[in-house]
Amino acid sequence: MTALAALLASGSLFSRKSGRDRRAVAEVAFLFDGGTLVDATAAGRRLLQYATSRGSDMARLVAFLAPRFPDLHARVQTCGENDRMLLLSSDNRARLRIESRSGRLRISLEDVQDEQSETMDRHSQAVLSAELDAHRDVSEHMPIPIWRLDAKGHVTWANGAYWALAERAGLSEGVAPGAFPLLFPGVSEVTLPAGATHRLQLIVPDVEDPLYFDASVALVGRDRLLTAVPADAVVGAERNLREFIQTLTQTFAHLSVGLAIFDRRRELTLFNPALGDLLGLEVEFLVARPPLMRFLDHLRERNMMPEPKDYKSWRQRMTDLETAATESGKSETWALPDGRTLRITGRPHPDGAVAFLFEDISSEIRLSREYRSELETGHAVIDTLDEAIAVFSADGRLNFANRAYGRLWAGETASRQGVPFLEASRQWQQQCAPSPVWGDARDFAAEMSGRSTWHAEVRLTDGRPLVCRFEPLPGGGTMAGFSEPTGGALQPRSVADTGPVKRTAAGA
Repeated sequence: MTALAALLASGSLFSRKSGRDRRAVAEVAFLFDGGTLVDATAAGRRLLQYATSRGSDMARLVAFLAPRFPDLHARVQTCGENDRMLLLSSDNRARLRIESRSGRLRISLEDVQDEQSETMDRHSQAVLSAELDAHRDVSEHMPIPIWRLDAKGHVTWANGAYWALAERAGLSEGVAPGAFPLLFPGVSEVTLPAGATHRLQLIVPDVEDPLYFDASVALVGRDRLLTAVPADAVVGAERNLREFIQTLTQTFAHLSVGLAIFDRRRELTLFNPALGDLLGLEVEFLVARPPLMRFLDHLRERNMMPEPKDYKSWRQRMTDLETAATESGKSETWALPDGRTLRITGRPHPDGAVAFLFEDISSEIRLSREYRSELETGHAVIDTLDEAIAVFSADGRLNFANRAYGRLWAGETASRQGVPFLEASRQWQQQCAPSPVWGDARDFAAEMSGRSTWHAEVRLTDGRPLVCRFEPLPGGGTMAGFSEPTGGALQPRSVADTGPVKRTAAGA
């Protein structure tokens, strides 16, 4: 376009050294019958070679000259029989004569430079012509639409992709000679200022969805040069992302656990209704996409987290929580001032995002406390019994033993939690006279079903008789009880006894 302007502005395409030769040889004239070129001077034919290849001969010439003569296409359309018009170029360096005779239109281009004007040598002309050809090739083969708008919003130039798009949209029919179809009539300086990017759409017949483009504008003098990059793939990806987020939102809407997902910039991008209900947060606050630290500050202001000793340590704690959640996941338990207990779990998400789950575990904590209280009460009751009792889990490990058990089977590992039944039975066997009871007891503890309570009598090495009771417990556990035959309290073993053993056993 720069080379073309230089060529036309200089008028040297058709110049000779003398004024007489310039008028005789450099005259640029065209004769049209309708839209068809009937005759032209040699300089005119050379000039027409630079015009676009689209449309009739008249349309090509008008489109070529329109940048210098903005009203040319309108003047050509309104030119009547025997009319004469004289147009001055926008740079005041050329004039265009339009004459209508006998149904034919004659257009001639003349220079208004004085005789002493400096002319362009043929080498410069060749360089500019080559540059013009290169620019035309680039613009015509550019796969994206490019067009130029004047100050009035009229298209004054467009490349091949623009025309192809206009033909696809059915907008190229009936276009006046030298005029261009307007693909995006809504584009203006207000809707698309220079340096900005705007999403445009074009309705194309027989295509279900509109075609989308990301258009940008650059100022060229008083005109604007627009470039539209196809954005169908981007729009499709954005639509899929919105649908995916909507699906997630609908899914998470029914969860009782509060969900908050923060993107890589740590802005809230997704949340469910339970988050606001659980933490008492306003929808307006959540929709505003607050940053993570602002979100946590808001929780602190509303007493929705444990009251810190000092603000600095609290901020550092929140930073550590975010870092741990981003790297490998982090879970904390918050005891709120209103008596509730929340479990906050942070987990990393793809692309640097992080998700936080807020779960009300007050009922779980309350049940756990009640269970622990009941368990401690049960243990305290069992500790008051004279019978030595040991409870083993289904995997055969010691869960609990009362004080009487510890007194009876004195030893470092006697009451240690987790001791296997086999090891405990061997300790019992070592402190008693030989008896087959212990083998039966081990078999009983190893069985998982078909068990019933049974009793047996053994004798301690100090000679005292000992009644052993083995009870099956729910879930596969086993309880072992040891007491004196009379039901009295067992006394700690003091001396060894190798006397005879008396054994009695009872099955139930």
